[in-house]
Amino acid sequence: MLTRAKPVLPAPVCLPNTEQWDIRSRSGRPYRIFLAWPDAPMPEEGWDTVYLLDGNAWFGTLVDSLRMRARRPEVTGVRPTVAVGIGYPTDDVIDVARRRYDLTPPRPGSPADDQETGGANAFLDFLTSELGPMVEARFGLAGQRRVLFGHSLGGLFVLHTVMTRPSAFAAYAAASPSLWFDDQALLRACGGARLPKAVRLMIAVGALEQPAARAVLPTEGGLPDRAMVTNAQSVAERLRDPAGVGPEIRFHVFEDENHASVVPVALGRALPFLLANSGAA
Repeated sequence: MLTRAKPVLPAPVCLPNTEQWDIRSRSGRPYRIFLAWPDAPMPEEGWDTVYLLDGNAWFGTLVDSLRMRARRPEVTGVRPTVAVGIGYPTDDVIDVARRRYDLTPPRPGSPADDQETGGANAFLDFLTSELGPMVEARFGLAGQRRVLFGHSLGGLFVLHTVMTRPSAFAAYAAASPSLWFDDQALLRACGGARLPKAVRLMIAVGALEQPAARAVLPTEGGLPDRAMVTNAQSVAERLRDPAGVGPEIRFHVFEDENHASVVPVALGRALPFLLANSGAA
């Protein structure tokens, strides 16, 4: 006679080797930090660290990509690495107000106490001077490479960091950077930029993010065409050394991808580039 199995209470799905912290920066701003580490012993040279903006939204995507690909680093180009997602103490995937402040560069003429935009420099200080040392102390790291990935306003923040403090991270990836911000001020600033030769930067965008390569005009759906593809390609071209001996700047347009769907694709392409010790990726 068959007997019915006793019901098993469901349990939350947990990613192995992960944790999260709710902390405050020295300036008093709250953050939620998502952390993942490899399940293999740390090598003598230590682990590098991938810093991911919008951690509430994309941390799981980063962890899964690293876990699967780090199993065969000789094939994938992705070795075991610490993942750090920077987010906010909310269950929503995006904290619109907080990220708009943290991820946008200061605007000339804005009031000094502007709490809506312009916090990028303070946020960069938090990443490099507060969070970075905390993560490295957690694993006993010293001198390992930090790399940075950001999307949308996060991509704008990545480019702002490259322009203002290029040595803050060892490599950068900016997906769908919001170059429309502040009337394309960062795009204009790129025209006269001369980056150090050591800079390694990947810029990516989805082909469906721009209905037509034209100036900012209303589309049929009532949403602005922010020239995402055109602007991303333009900033890549402006940052390249005309003689071809300067920083390594890569640019990718991913067909059939929109502003949201491009992130897993761009992240997958970015990881071997970010984690390469040299120009080969």
